[in-house]
Amino acid sequence: MKIKGKKDLTAERAKGREAVDEAFLPRINEAMGPKFALYIVKGMDSHRFGDADEAGEIEKNYRSMIDRVAAIEIERQAAQARVDAATSAAEISEIIASL
Repeated sequence: MKIKGKKDLTAERAKGREAVDEAFLPRINEAMGPKFALYIVKGMDSHRFGDADEAGEIEKNYRSMIDRVAAIEIERQAAQARVDAATSAAEISEIIASL
């Protein structure tokens, strides 16, 4: 006789959400790069860091970086929503495996 146990879905969802974060962290870090904080400051007040042409280039680069990070974040949130909507631990495992 085989005994089937039922996993605590709330705990499995929490583990799944953590696994989603771990899966996306390298992509987010790569998109941000080592000077993310500096580029954010420069992008917020680009006119302090050069003439009009330089300010325009700073703003363009800033927006591109923000767009890359935002696209990854949208994917991460969608994966977490899939984990939240899962009806079984096996389904959560499949979602994580697909990342």
